[in-house]
Amino acid sequence: MLVQVALFALGLVILAVGAEALIRGAVRVARALGVSPFLVGFTIIGFGTSAPELVVSLSAALNGSSDIALGNVVGSNIANVGVVLGIAAVVAPLTAAMRLLKVETPLVITTSVLLWALCADGDVSRVDGAILLACFSLLVAYMYRSAKNEPPEVKEEIGLSAGRKMPVWVACVLVAVGLVGLVGGAHIMVGAAVELARAAGVSEWVIGLTVVAVGTSLPELAAAVAGAIRGEADLVLGNIAGSNLFNVLLILGLTAAVQPMTVPPSALRADLPVMLGFAVLLFAVVANGLRVHRWEGAVLLVAYGAFVAWQAASAQ
Repeated sequence: MLVQVALFALGLVILAVGAEALIRGAVRVARALGVSPFLVGFTIIGFGTSAPELVVSLSAALNGSSDIALGNVVGSNIANVGVVLGIAAVVAPLTAAMRLLKVETPLVITTSVLLWALCADGDVSRVDGAILLACFSLLVAYMYRSAKNEPPEVKEEIGLSAGRKMPVWVACVLVAVGLVGLVGGAHIMVGAAVELARAAGVSEWVIGLTVVAVGTSLPELAAAVAGAIRGEADLVLGNIAGSNLFNVLLILGLTAAVQPMTVPPSALRADLPVMLGFAVLLFAVVANGLRVHRWEGAVLLVAYGAFVAWQAASAQ
């Protein structure tokens, strides 16, 4: 089991390094092709931090571990609110924009309900995947149109990472290395997770819902803590809401389109409702004066701790 833990950690490190290399290289290549810094930053923030979830879920589904693929998405959405937002708010209270209350958080709740409804028949089929991808296309079109109206200071902040200079050939190498790292890291991580589940007598669903989900949420956590320290509350909260939307609509949609997945009965009874509950909790803390206080961050962390303890107890 120690070997599998080491392999899981190794896969996670390779995954993180691959995601970082891919993001940096893609930004530079896009800038070389004349894409605006704002559009690059807007796209990278959304996709970049969700790249580990995408590759892990795809890799797991293609290798016959659909429980890990689906559990990773459901667990990541729970962890984004309970762990990522919880820790970020404890680091520094976050002031939310009215747009988050009126648009993004209701969308997170809506997509959670949609996923629960699509899973009700016991699987996530290719048709379900197509529905999720169609919704994602509509979301991107809406977000792009609304993003063009953001204040200049927000556009500048989002586009900062696109201004760094490096030779284009180096950027291309970084993209290639990043892709190899993502695929290789995901393969190692998923394989180790499956073996750990078997050795510990824990279901692949629980492993995907907790250990794998938290691992693939680390990019969001790093970005959220850095943003909280710098006082960039809009980007922290927007990244959390955006990541949850990406996870359901893009990642699960694409994964299901490639490889349909079965839904464990426990997911319908408990875990999908919990994901919806955390989405409602996100709305509630934002609605409380458009400010996520430290005590609310602590409540989110306690709620996530209770969820993990419940999963551990259920696995016995």
